[in-house]
Amino acid sequence: MDYGPSLIGLLVGVVVGATSTGGGALLTPALILISRVPASIAIGSDVLIASGMKLFGGGIYALRGEVHWQTVGRLALGSIPGAVAGVWVLNRLPANVLDAYLSRGLGVILMAAGVAVLVRFTAGARAHPRHAPRRPVTVALGFATGMLVSMTSIGSGSLLLCVLALCYPLSATTIVGTDLVHALVLSSIATVGHGLAGRVDVALAGTVLVGAVPGVLIGARLATAVPERALRAGLAAVLIAIGLQLALFSASPARAEPAALGPEIVACGSDCPNQSSEEGHVSWHRAP
Repeated sequence: MDYGPSLIGLLVGVVVGATSTGGGALLTPALILISRVPASIAIGSDVLIASGMKLFGGGIYALRGEVHWQTVGRLALGSIPGAVAGVWVLNRLPANVLDAYLSRGLGVILMAAGVAVLVRFTAGARAHPRHAPRRPVTVALGFATGMLVSMTSIGSGSLLLCVLALCYPLSATTIVGTDLVHALVLSSIATVGHGLAGRVDVALAGTVLVGAVPGVLIGARLATAVPERALRAGLAAVLIAIGLQLALFSASPARAEPAALGPEIVACGSDCPNQSSEEGHVSWHRAP
């Protein structure tokens, strides 16, 4: 058994428990860079993992009455079609360049997430908006978040949480609860889309959750012992550094040719030369 994904889940869980952010922003690139999981599989599996984690987190906030349901509904009006649109776009990218494009896109979003963490920490505490944005603005924000999450698994816990803190007149706990419940809805829709496309590895998701659940509990205790400023600054620095790594040093899409990727991850049917019909399936294997 490969315990690498469980260890990754443990470390990411600690960060999430201590800072309430960084789940998808850390887990997806960690699976790509450390466990050598293809980007498309890492993203599809991560949205399933997020659904499991946010089911418990969002449920706790809902029971406490710390969820602004009107904002959840308006965000979902945009994020559900946004998630469908994001999966639709991914399904139409050529298979031989999909992972390369996604890795670079992840890098850009990660750098934006790192900046958002800093903005939320430095400006969020001083921001006290009196009125929420108009309904069309919230729906549009949901649509953008839905596309980001379905295409990169990043956007809800880092980018959207920052926008909610800066632009919506809600308490800090209600902002977190609203984000978690909306993220549960969004992640569930994205999981279905990725699952139908064959980009969800249920076994991988389960292995990660084995480490992530105790990691969240450890992180929650760690949050009381380590200064929040240090935690946020460290998380932002890690996100920006990983983003640069993925954006600048990922394989070029032009080089991601089927012949170079190897037969295990090349889409091939019965009409492929020198291949039997039994070999005509798509699967993925971690690179050595």
